[in-house]
Amino acid sequence: MENEKELKIENQFDLICPECGVGNLNGAKNCLVCGKNLEDTIIFLEDDSFDLEITKDAIIEYRKNFWGTNRTGKVNKYNLNKVENVEFGPSSRFIFSYNEKRIVLPLKEENLKKIKKIEEVLNL
Repeated sequence: MENEKELKIENQFDLICPECGVGNLNGAKNCLVCGKNLEDTIIFLEDDSFDLEITKDAIIEYRKNFWGTNRTGKVNKYNLNKVENVEFGPSSRFIFSYNEKRIVLPLKEENLKKIKKIEEVLNL
């Protein structure tokens, strides 16, 4: 019985596919549903006004048309090698400079904490 509890904890579907939104097992190479390659995705965060995917090479912002609704199709992509001056500002803001422009992304508090945890992995 104790082993069953441990197995349930280990097999969590925390890797969210940025393409279809389905949870996949951590370490999955491809999405169980749509087949998207997940190997480059470090983290995917669902937020109120956009979804944010951080890959090995980029920060990708998928805009939504209204608070917590469907995506608009507008995508902003920021190559990590051009991201500078990263800050974690007041009121859960993820702030950085990109091509000499200041980018401010308002995030849920729990999503900002997740980005702070992987900051070293990204070399920001």
